[in-house]
Amino acid sequence: MSDNVDQRLLNCQLFKGIDPALVVNILENSRKKEYPKGTVLIQKGTVPAALFVVASGDVNIFNEDVLLAKAGPLSILGESFLADASASATIVAGDRMQAIEIPRELFYELSHQHPQLILNLFRINFERLRSSNESALREARNREEKLEQEVKERTRELQATNQQLEETRDHLIEIQKFRQQFLANMSHEIRTPMNAIVGLTNLLMKSPLNEQQEKYLAVIQKSGANLLVIINDILDLAKIESGKMELEAVPMPLISCIQNIHTILGLKAQEKGIGINTIIAPEIPEYVLGDETRITQVIMNLAGNAIKFTEKGSVTIEVSVHEPSAHRPVLHFSVKDTGIGIPANKLDTIFESFGQASSDTTRKFGGTGLGLTISKQLVEMHGGELKVSSTPGVGSDFYFNIPYYICDKPAQKTETEAEKSVSMAGKRILLVEDNEFNQMVAVDTLLDIYPDITVDVAPSGQEALDMLSQQEYSFIFMDIQMPGMDGYQTTRRIRQLEDPAKRNIRICAMTANVTREEIDECAAAGMNDFMIKPFTMDLLREKVINNAFPDQAEKSSH
Repeated sequence: MSDNVDQRLLNCQLFKGIDPALVVNILENSRKKEYPKGTVLIQKGTVPAALFVVASGDVNIFNEDVLLAKAGPLSILGESFLADASASATIVAGDRMQAIEIPRELFYELSHQHPQLILNLFRINFERLRSSNESALREARNREEKLEQEVKERTRELQATNQQLEETRDHLIEIQKFRQQFLANMSHEIRTPMNAIVGLTNLLMKSPLNEQQEKYLAVIQKSGANLLVIINDILDLAKIESGKMELEAVPMPLISCIQNIHTILGLKAQEKGIGINTIIAPEIPEYVLGDETRITQVIMNLAGNAIKFTEKGSVTIEVSVHEPSAHRPVLHFSVKDTGIGIPANKLDTIFESFGQASSDTTRKFGGTGLGLTISKQLVEMHGGELKVSSTPGVGSDFYFNIPYYICDKPAQKTETEAEKSVSMAGKRILLVEDNEFNQMVAVDTLLDIYPDITVDVAPSGQEALDMLSQQEYSFIFMDIQMPGMDGYQTTRRIRQLEDPAKRNIRICAMTANVTREEIDECAAAGMNDFMIKPFTMDLLREKVINNAFPDQAEKSSH
């Protein structure tokens, strides 16, 4: 092993799982430079020319004049060049420092030979996304507290006249608009890279892998799932508070639902060395009319919290009948734990947005502080009330009652396998998407599901119009957020074409922001359908069938 290579660099996360001899070769072929304090390594808004590995010293990460974070030895910087994307922050040398620069051309060559480099970057990026999301949540919390304080002070000042009260009302409306816009923008910015990460991870899991690669991909999947929970918490809170969330009333397998939650959380409990028990009373009906997704979300939130705050002992999920009835019994749900408990003076605040028992709890256990808020409001939408009893050092019991109508087990659908076997021979899809990673995910996933389909990619709205004028397509997948001509504008231009077949082509929006306002705007622009990013294979399959065979999809829905 070369004496010229700093041995500490072999422990860098970028090189994890790569042969040390290869790492030494990479480092010897890279540039090692020293930078005095204040040197700008990467400028916000520019595409980095290389991947930087901090060898010694540290760097400061700025957004405009705001210091976001510091990064020390073995930190990785500048990976946005992989997507030919501009840096989102400015990187400046702290005290005198040294860095290894791996030119982008060399990195591209190495990543083709050793895909492990890309997997390692995915893992590093996940940690960054999680850190960025936590920073954004802290900023949202600080802004919300500051704005709420300003509103209170302003309200006291404006109580004298009706005009002052009207000004207060307008101010509150503006605050709500800002909050909803902030939440929508943040969720969109996180969902967009998550679409690429989740999609590429799913595709990689289907390829031949060694044991170490499977281990890394499993970590990526788990981190992605955790991050999506946080994103969905934010979106759900915005929907509930704006009154735009509606509950379904369809046959749901209640007993199976509870058993699935036990299975899902069982591994998490096992990792902590605690037990998880499920007690379902014999008289609980197998099927009831309800919203399986939302009741699962409530119990998963409560049981997940219970596991998180329990160091020893067990967590118990219990369902019993509170008020018997032949048609509409009131069911009692309870999640008990033997965890740290909650002080009596904090019981009234834990259901508030971003509310946790203490700041120490947030630092030690993590979380957004939104789970209990969302659970409480979902239970209230079901006609119940979420309550808690707790003793510090002994444990907690979260419980609620919900009335459910009993129903019969629904008939099994038989269309699924038929849908999977639909032939797409002769079908050609136009994918309008500017992000290269998301292009790769969509194309590769489509071809994995339907090998006989043809997919053309237009990286911009104008190129989509040009390609549509020269080629016949079965339907279009249209990204919403694109520079220049966005998805709305492109769709409106298509709806104005002279050729009736092209003018009336089906268009399915691809959006990372799933608010009702955006869905309505998609319809208003002339789009026929929408698909949420990150998407699953099942959802993509459904959208392809619905839009490639709209008549067949309409018949199967009746």
